[in-house]
Amino acid sequence: MSGNSAFQLIHESGWRAGLKNLLRADLHSWWRTRKWWTQCLIWIGVIDLILFLVVSVSRTSPSDTMPSSELLVLYSVFGGLFPTIGVNVLMQSAIVGEKQSGTAAWVLSKPVSRASFILAKLLSNALGVAITVLLVPGLVAYAIITWGATTDIQPLHFLGGLGIMYLSVVYWLCFTLMLGAFFTSRGAVIGIPLGLILGQQLIVSLANWISPRIVVFLPYALVTPPGDDSSASIASEVILGQPITTWTPILASLVTIFVFIGLAVWRFNREEF
Repeated sequence: MSGNSAFQLIHESGWRAGLKNLLRADLHSWWRTRKWWTQCLIWIGVIDLILFLVVSVSRTSPSDTMPSSELLVLYSVFGGLFPTIGVNVLMQSAIVGEKQSGTAAWVLSKPVSRASFILAKLLSNALGVAITVLLVPGLVAYAIITWGATTDIQPLHFLGGLGIMYLSVVYWLCFTLMLGAFFTSRGAVIGIPLGLILGQQLIVSLANWISPRIVVFLPYALVTPPGDDSSASIASEVILGQPITTWTPILASLVTIFVFIGLAVWRFNREEF
């Protein structure tokens, strides 16, 4: 029996050539290894442990009791900001690592399109992050907040807030993926997004100084307040069941995500291996 007999033959052509096989392999790296439960434990520890400690203190000390609305806003900030940093770390080697190891060149020597290579990385990691970084820790957070809540927590509003946080995470995931297509150094791929995320207050202040209209096109308002004490993040508004102040950051982020994907495919098609 030849080595090729172990492979499943799938007929695909054009930009979809090899997509199913590549996607299957990348999904296996998430769900047939310890990666999925390790990520779940990490993010339960990072996000939910903070909530648990806050709620525990609130329940034992009536003077420190936090209203349910404040607990939800606290979660929307931590649950929205920390994963954007984490996904950058997770994605730093998705493309660059395979370039450096020679795996990308080996895979692309097969009947596989370069668009499929990029899309397989995108889809597998977007699914893995959705479940392990947001959904599972989010459900644990919901249980903790419900335990310490002074009023009922609307589950649909909470899930809607998770959806906004996921949009923010996918934004930075696609941005990091795009950088991986442009650069061969992990330092640039991880450093640029981290600088933009951690320096958001400075960037927002600069954008406000140039023109306040620019701020609404940035992704920051999805999970963090724009800076005005009277305003809240979009995720907070959705979780609390309040009307969304502006839809522009949501629409702008969706458009930009597709731009990032398009640029990643365009650049990777011109990569020489």
